[in-house]
Amino acid sequence: MTYGKVLNIDLSRKRSWVEDRSELFDSRIGGVSVGIKLLEEELPKSADPLGPENVIVFTVGLLTGVYPMASKTIALFKSPLTGNLGESHAGGRSAVAIRSAGYEAIVIKGASETPIYVAIHGERVFFRDASGLWSVGSSLTVGRVIREREPGAGIRSIMRIGIAGERLVRYACVTTETYRHFGRLGLGAYSAVRSLKHW
Repeated sequence: MTYGKVLNIDLSRKRSWVEDRSELFDSRIGGVSVGIKLLEEELPKSADPLGPENVIVFTVGLLTGVYPMASKTIALFKSPLTGNLGESHAGGRSAVAIRSAGYEAIVIKGASETPIYVAIHGERVFFRDASGLWSVGSSLTVGRVIREREPGAGIRSIMRIGIAGERLVRYACVTTETYRHFGRLGLGAYSAVRSLKHW
């Protein structure tokens, strides 16, 4: 298994690219350490937490997909709630799904002018219209609709926001699977600004 692939997603330009950042993983354990370095590289110090210059970094640890209990995904961003570093962890399938897709980190930047969700199928990244999903009251319904739209099998995960995120509540969560959350610090509100529904 190779390590060090970072998927970059630019929502403004609707494009993605992969970088080999193995040097980061050679000098760091992974997870938070790598994520903080990527955030330092990508995030302007004066960035508005709810502005398009803010960045989301998702990272996983080196043991994810290797050791059975290593299953946390870490989200790092500038918090809309505090204006400082936002660090939130979620369990479930998301970490293994990221690793199974071939990545140790995903960096999301920019903002879409219309509601979209991002679907990652291994090396292929799709930007899908999500206008019909906006304002749907149940995040479970949103997750079910996305799963039906996206073909394929294997370890899959869906991250989604809800009404609180859409209304920019500064402590809104992002839900992954059915009952796992990136809680606290407002990742859901920040994701609403990004029009991010799914990766």
